[in-house]
Amino acid sequence: MINHKFKNHVVSSDTSILILGTFHPENMKNGDFFYTRPHNFLWRILPICFNRKDLKKSDLTEKKKLMCENSVDFHDIIKSIQNPKNNENLINDKIIDKYALKFHDTITLLKSLENLKAVYFTRMTFDGIPKIANRMAEIRNYCVENNIRFSLLITPARYSNDDKINSWKAVIIDKTKCY
Repeated sequence: MINHKFKNHVVSSDTSILILGTFHPENMKNGDFFYTRPHNFLWRILPICFNRKDLKKSDLTEKKKLMCENSVDFHDIIKSIQNPKNNENLINDKIIDKYALKFHDTITLLKSLENLKAVYFTRMTFDGIPKIANRMAEIRNYCVENNIRFSLLITPARYSNDDKINSWKAVIIDKTKCY
């Protein structure tokens, strides 16, 4: 079994914006926090949305400061995966979905966040990932039933450009788009 690398992370009770992802394996050497792998650009995109400087290469203290100032926190929906054979790519969502063993109780987390206003998931499509799709449908339904804004976000992985930044800003800041 492979657990989530940030299993000891506690979502702040002051969170008003929760950004959801899938899974960060504990055996992955790179990434000291959510979305800090080399080919992920959340820490460039998100700060720019809040009119702050790019934090991609900043230390964790700077990233946590942005989180605190904007009541943003992070949570991945998968707690652990079965140990895949042949060292399969553990950042590929189809592999993660295939081997997902335990999901976090995200609904209970959402219920505990008294200041929660919005939940955003960092992907736009669910093709080939039925377990993740089902879990996200449950989370989306909970949000809708409880008047919590829910939207999908273009993945912050692979690259950052003005279109991606503007899309995130339209969803998170301007609230003119919702996917």
